[in-house]
Amino acid sequence: MFLKTIVCSGINEKNDINDAIEFLKSYKNAEFGVQCSPKKAGYQTPRFEWLKELLGRLNEQKIENRIALHLNEGFVVSFCDGKLPDEAADLLSIGNAVGRLQLNFKIGRETFASGSIPNIKTLQKTMETVTPHPIILSASQPNLSFIHKAHHQGIKFDVLFDDSFGEGVAPNMRKPPLFNDVFQGYAGGLSPENIAEELKKIGKVANGDIFVDAEGKLKQDGSFSFIKAERFVQNALASLNMQSAVLKNVKKRTK
Repeated sequence: MFLKTIVCSGINEKNDINDAIEFLKSYKNAEFGVQCSPKKAGYQTPRFEWLKELLGRLNEQKIENRIALHLNEGFVVSFCDGKLPDEAADLLSIGNAVGRLQLNFKIGRETFASGSIPNIKTLQKTMETVTPHPIILSASQPNLSFIHKAHHQGIKFDVLFDDSFGEGVAPNMRKPPLFNDVFQGYAGGLSPENIAEELKKIGKVANGDIFVDAEGKLKQDGSFSFIKAERFVQNALASLNMQSAVLKNVKKRTK
């Protein structure tokens, strides 16, 4: 198992842009996930203006592919129905700071033009308009059948396991990757305090590249905390270094 990306979600306009930039400079495999919806990141909202400035500043410093836009509510419905939201298109046009787009739809919750389930071909066409930005799909239980169909049809995407779907509840057991050729992520109740133990659980079922994503447990007084995010990243990296050292010692003893 190789921890390729550590996602710290929930950063927003209440956070200082200078602090965000310094954080990304300090941790090369960290990614910020920003929640975007018409109400929270539509035109003329504080978050949209903050995002424009953040992306512009990151572009100036040539910091690329370190922001993920997490599309919610009307934004994700629009995307699935064949139209990239104008706000997202404008943000994507600001250099190369945005890497991935996460589509936070849940089968049975949103209503699409095709009904309760997105039309796979329509979704694929929208995804092609944002190439080469990878797309993340949530592998919550209601979405699994749709995800398997999309993979069977050759659609390329990353997968995020989070059965609690943003509620911050850790499962008793971590699931093995859905597919061998898909970048697999894990969320659900991850925190600075438990990331080491959760990575051990994930390591028992995953062999390839993975990413982890925390949000709720990175908050302090209801807002994203750089201090907690830093502890989350540091503890994750320390845990992997320790596991790597143990494996090396085992190999030496068995020679």
